[in-house]
Amino acid sequence: MGNVLQMLKVHETVKLNAAAASVWEAIGDFGKLAEWHPAAVTSTKEIRGEDTVRVVSIPGGGTLVEKLEVLDADAMSQSYTIVEGPLPVANYHSTLKIVPGDGDVCTVDWSGSFSAKGAEDVAAMKVITSIYTAGLSALKKRFGEAG
Repeated sequence: MGNVLQMLKVHETVKLNAAAASVWEAIGDFGKLAEWHPAAVTSTKEIRGEDTVRVVSIPGGGTLVEKLEVLDADAMSQSYTIVEGPLPVANYHSTLKIVPGDGDVCTVDWSGSFSAKGAEDVAAMKVITSIYTAGLSALKKRFGEAG
């Protein structure tokens, strides 16, 4: 069958006790990941040629470079890919979006697809899942979780 890389998927959500616009204000700026995500020590946005990238310093001294693929402020959605970094993934593509609910409630929906690189599938999925859940937990602490 050859060496076909299986595409893995991770999908996490959290329902917050906050208006979608308030949450988007906190997480919508692609360059400001470090302001809300505990796994980002610092994050800066740069323009490289035609691309918008963010350079994220992570605990332990590693650096991630992620490329913004789509930013849709009206839909409160951003999609990005990993250009380089220490994570055990290849062909990584992710979308972080906010789905408004009734009144001041919204759902933050974070999904990604990728292949494992230099690690077992389960280990790669665990790393990505832990990144998503850490970010969503921080948002829960900040905005409160909706029942």
